[in-house]
Amino acid sequence: MTVHNAFSEATTADPQLTVIIAADGDGGGLAALIDSYIAAIDNTGLSYEMILLYEDRDPGMRKAICDLGERPGLRTTAPRPWRGLDAALIHGIRRGSGDIFLTLPAWREIAPGDISKLIETASRDDVDMATGDRTGLELSAVQRPRIALTHGLLKGLFGQNLKDIFCRSRAGSKDVLQKVADLGVRQHFLPLIAAAEGYNVQPVPVATAEGAVTPTLHRLNAASHLSALVDMISLYVALKFLKRPMRFFGAIGLPLLTAGFLFTAWLIVTRLFLGTPLADRPALVFSVMMMVLGIQVMALGLIGEIIIFASSRRMRSYEIDKILRGRPGE
Repeated sequence: MTVHNAFSEATTADPQLTVIIAADGDGGGLAALIDSYIAAIDNTGLSYEMILLYEDRDPGMRKAICDLGERPGLRTTAPRPWRGLDAALIHGIRRGSGDIFLTLPAWREIAPGDISKLIETASRDDVDMATGDRTGLELSAVQRPRIALTHGLLKGLFGQNLKDIFCRSRAGSKDVLQKVADLGVRQHFLPLIAAAEGYNVQPVPVATAEGAVTPTLHRLNAASHLSALVDMISLYVALKFLKRPMRFFGAIGLPLLTAGFLFTAWLIVTRLFLGTPLADRPALVFSVMMMVLGIQVMALGLIGEIIIFASSRRMRSYEIDKILRGRPGE
């Protein structure tokens, strides 16, 4: 029989599974969806807790939460202030206590019967995170190139070939999800961060839910495309240069310093040997400013290197997979 652990300070035994769901909008069909999730997770035989984080400005959402009632093992909370689904999901990840974390969307995305596939894959010793790879997903003529371009950018920037980055159904170990959530980025990038940090991220083929439709509220528009691109570049800088700031700032400052030096040298040569006056030429000021700017940018990188060196004792660039001990007496 499945044991549901209620969320309270008096809980003594940690559940095996933590399910995290972030919801907003009008709450339409939310109660039925949660019931389908509960039925699917009950079939796994695991003890679990379910965290539902919701945005309660809409009266429909408040009614949906009331309709859920007191489901065993379910805790609903409305974070203040509400900063979107990504921030709510990360908040839930930080509060969970299960050994395996499962994130699910508040709309029909994958067939509930395939949730167990994600949990089983994430429970394997050689897998750190399992992500849904939806099959039978119907995409429009606009969505196909957008998704293909996104996956191409991810592969070019990070060297990771993730098959379905937009799938919000994923499972992973507690330590891995809590670590990758520390960057506070979009939830789509959680598997990407895990893979970039050396964890084994395994795509799991799952069937698309019947009648699966992404809510209009969460469909990308031009502004969100630009925001996602900025987030992707920021994540690239954070993952590649957070512990090596001099490489990032040096890649910007050194070309500026070199170009400014060469330009200034050319102006000096023309003044000394060709008699070209410099008093009325703004090019000299521009070239000198390029040199100064290059030195300043490289100095920022040097300051960053000093900070990293000073805190290097508290930072690790690796994770210990397992400790092998010899036999007693050897």
